[in-house]
Amino acid sequence: MGVVYEAYDPFVQRTVAIKVAHTPADMDDATIQKVRELFFAEVFSAGRMHHPSVVSVYDAGQEEDLNYIVMEFIDGTTLQEYVTGGRTLNPKQIVDVIYQCAKGLDYVHRQGIIHRDLKPGNIMLSNDGDVKIMDFSIAHVDVGFEGANTEVQGSPMYMPPEQLSEEKRLVAQSDIYSLGAVMYALLARKTPYKANSLESLIYKISNLEPEPIQELNPEVNYSIISIVEKAMQKIIYDRYESASSMAKDLSQAVGSLRDIGERIDMQEKWKTLRYLAFFKDFSDEQITEVVNASEWKDFEKGSVIITEGEPETAFYIIAKGGVEVIKNDKVVGLMKQGDCFGEIAFLTRQPRNATITARTGVSLMSVSASMMEQASTETQIRYYRIFLENLISRLSQATDKLVEADLDITD
Repeated sequence: MGVVYEAYDPFVQRTVAIKVAHTPADMDDATIQKVRELFFAEVFSAGRMHHPSVVSVYDAGQEEDLNYIVMEFIDGTTLQEYVTGGRTLNPKQIVDVIYQCAKGLDYVHRQGIIHRDLKPGNIMLSNDGDVKIMDFSIAHVDVGFEGANTEVQGSPMYMPPEQLSEEKRLVAQSDIYSLGAVMYALLARKTPYKANSLESLIYKISNLEPEPIQELNPEVNYSIISIVEKAMQKIIYDRYESASSMAKDLSQAVGSLRDIGERIDMQEKWKTLRYLAFFKDFSDEQITEVVNASEWKDFEKGSVIITEGEPETAFYIIAKGGVEVIKNDKVVGLMKQGDCFGEIAFLTRQPRNATITARTGVSLMSVSASMMEQASTETQIRYYRIFLENLISRLSQATDKLVEADLDITD
């Protein structure tokens, strides 16, 4: 679809990668528009994701006839070099790489996105050993999407049977199959299937089993092989339910991955907070301090998070999703990602004055009084300053509503 340049951004003083779309001179206007939409679909998908195992997108735009995306620069190479190139990874290193991929893929799926073109060429491995999933140009932002397009988009070699069928049904487990196929290719040093035509390839993927890994690489033990086999099951519901489940099995297969998992989780939380308006004035060191002095909780849609009247000594910041504020069984307000609630009860040690319920699936960062004491004085002051700003804003809004009500009565 294009060419990628290494470049330097003097404004923020960092090396970046700039992806520029190809637009052949003989292409008609309708096709140019379609290619442009496909190209910028990557911005829509990847631009809102912040995870240590997913490449970051910084900017995008048009310059005359050029369409471009500015992305995080990764000093390394794609996993394709470890399948057909001269580089090699031992089974333990491969499990490490796929574990990081599974953690990143779980995050992608939690954002409601299916990559649908996961392959060795779309996964970077940095020289420091960090994995980055990239190229979301044909991703779907609708889990469970069933496309009517009869065209095969992406790389069929690593696609699951359902993606190659006429139905082209796509679910999170479709990406899990592709990740299993990537793991197979790294372990076996060859693709799961070979064929002389697309029709033959589709038949083999849908009906035949790949050559046993142990015959190709005797160093691989059965616990690792069983993970590949489960991920690559032809029936969707026989695969892992989630990428998180696959990551858990990988961690159990190689116990040393626990530290890597904790590091990835910490980095995901750090990136989430860094992009919230609440923490815009916090330094990177303070964000790290906040992550270490907090708890993270997930709630399903409709769950009660806090109840009016109950005692509580913690406040919450919405990392993802939205909540409803309820008083006397009536919804009196809505709050979204980046908003804070519970700080008044936290400061005054008074009972909660409202009930908060999850309007969507919600991820919250919770800070208790004991955790706040672990933070530096400067970080605590930043928190209290934001609390004060929020309180003033709410009082101002309440005053405006009272004035409007008085005017209505007067009229």
